[in-house]
Amino acid sequence: MLDVRWPLLKRLLIDDGWIWREDALYAPHNTMWFTTSSGVPDYAEFRDRMSETLEQVDHVDLHADLQSLVSALDCVLRGN
Repeated sequence: MLDVRWPLLKRLLIDDGWIWREDALYAPHNTMWFTTSSGVPDYAEFRDRMSETLEQVDHVDLHADLQSLVSALDCVLRGN
């Protein structure tokens, strides 16, 4: 069973320009993609890893895509 927060994360990202195709979410600038393969993903750990990466990135498109992902994960973790 998928985590109940997955539909919220998916909707937030799609609303921010991400694209759902072939069972994966693709970033607006095509710098990354991901799927959920865990029934109970650790959103906090994923957010922390993406946030750390965001701080180290100097590529404009990747930075924008990571910022979008981190913002959506923040919303999910707050329960918005």
